[in-house]
Amino acid sequence: MGSRIVMRIPSLLKASVVHRPSKVVKSPYMADILVEGAKESQLCHSPALGCSGLIVPGSSALVTPKTSASAKSKYSLDIVDLGHLLVGVNPNFCNKMVKIALENGWVHQLPKFSPKEIKSEVTVEESRFDFKCEKDGLIYYIEVKGVPNASTMDPPIKKGKQKGAEVNNVDEPKDMIAYFPDGYRKAPNDPISPRALKHINHLTRLSQEDKTVCALVFVVQRPDCNIFQPTKGDPIYRKAVYEASNSGVLILPHSVTWKDNQASWGDNVKMNLKDKTDQF
Repeated sequence: MGSRIVMRIPSLLKASVVHRPSKVVKSPYMADILVEGAKESQLCHSPALGCSGLIVPGSSALVTPKTSASAKSKYSLDIVDLGHLLVGVNPNFCNKMVKIALENGWVHQLPKFSPKEIKSEVTVEESRFDFKCEKDGLIYYIEVKGVPNASTMDPPIKKGKQKGAEVNNVDEPKDMIAYFPDGYRKAPNDPISPRALKHINHLTRLSQEDKTVCALVFVVQRPDCNIFQPTKGDPIYRKAVYEASNSGVLILPHSVTWKDNQASWGDNVKMNLKDKTDQF
């Protein structure tokens, strides 16, 4: 298999996280970082928030300088360096990588699309999907979700006693479980991500229409996972993905490997959509 580069970032810098949220701008999307070689910390955009413990004080990161003079922060926190591997934590990268993969025919079970056959950010009824593609008389609705988190068990054990304490997924075994979504909710029976739940339910409905193919692509931005699953920590979403798959929605997890400043598209990851412990 040849090189399947889906992203290059030429200007990555090494940094360490000092505070998140930032002590300067009280936003969960901002962090204070110390760029290698600098003496003072700088404000950095953290698009993945704390990424369930991957982005905490002391974390090693790779950041991208921003070129806009009007930006509140000087950097974007895009990759976390766990020492034994790099984990992509910028969810905005996933759509860009999937678009390149679609144009090259690298997405499992989907055809190769020309750039003219791909439309991004398409609104359908109450939802906005990442891609709408048309080829050979078929319409493809494709939604993309980034998966940076993994653990040896799912749901992972939450460390700490404080409300909202995060799990630090920095283990080094080879057999890791990639899971989605991860986060916190106001009530125990709420879905973790109402938006993700709405997307999968809508794809399930659309998949019943004639000449329509629906796909949910999970981009696992790390190479150490031998299985992906909708998290058992959110049985509502897990059941919805399982039912969507049974209805014909293509569930397509792919790994991405970051090395230095570039990301390579990997093979599809094995899935666990339902097992004997599930109660549906």
